[in-house]
Amino acid sequence: MVKKILSIILWVATAAALVWLFVYAREDYLHTPLKAINLISETDTGFVSKSALYKEFESLCKEFGRSKEIKAVDMIAIQKALESNAWIENSASYIDLDGTLNVSYHEYEPWFRAFGKNGHSVYVTREGFVIPSSRTYTPYVLVTSGNFELRSDSITYQLTDTLESDRNLLNALHWCEAIEGNDFVGHCIGQLYCNKRNQFELTVKGFDGRVIVGDTCDASDKLKRLEIFMKQRIDSPETKTLKSINLNYKNQIVCTKR
Repeated sequence: MVKKILSIILWVATAAALVWLFVYAREDYLHTPLKAINLISETDTGFVSKSALYKEFESLCKEFGRSKEIKAVDMIAIQKALESNAWIENSASYIDLDGTLNVSYHEYEPWFRAFGKNGHSVYVTREGFVIPSSRTYTPYVLVTSGNFELRSDSITYQLTDTLESDRNLLNALHWCEAIEGNDFVGHCIGQLYCNKRNQFELTVKGFDGRVIVGDTCDASDKLKRLEIFMKQRIDSPETKTLKSINLNYKNQIVCTKR
């Protein structure tokens, strides 16, 4: 009986000691000064300036590098700062045992750039997210312009087919998918254009006229016909006299002379 009581007392004492050690270690950790900020970019996009992020986080961590304790670092404010950045898709932040604030983030990766009727431009990702353009970074992507109703604010949002203003951008996204699916045409396309009738046209390298592809219906088939035409006729003297190539008719290529 005595042995059992002593065993229980020993287990209770051990548990209490472990709890005390945990509390002590936690308090000691929370009172550790913040030593450094480590920014980890998971992409090579270039929209987000590391130096600007450093300054922003140093401002949030006032007295950084002197007496700022880990427990006083506002992690919620840091997370909100990351979430409010229009070019950051997702992020994670934590302070390690050495007292270093680690911030990892993943930038949106643009697929094409769209210029609207008012001259405003945005980027669109493969997933259909619209992100603002940047004054400091211009990625090399396909450009589309024309009859686009673009928002003038600097927020990120996802395209939806329920809004009329998003329709043409969604169609541009579908055209980019079709262009990517045709390697030959993809290397020849200079620009994508949406006219006032919401029909799309292509600028093709080596051809001065318009290539009319219309809506996204049978997009892959239209591009395949364009590929066949270019391989067979692009170097022909007659092609130089063409004003337009219209692929908007099923199984046909309709050409118009100047």
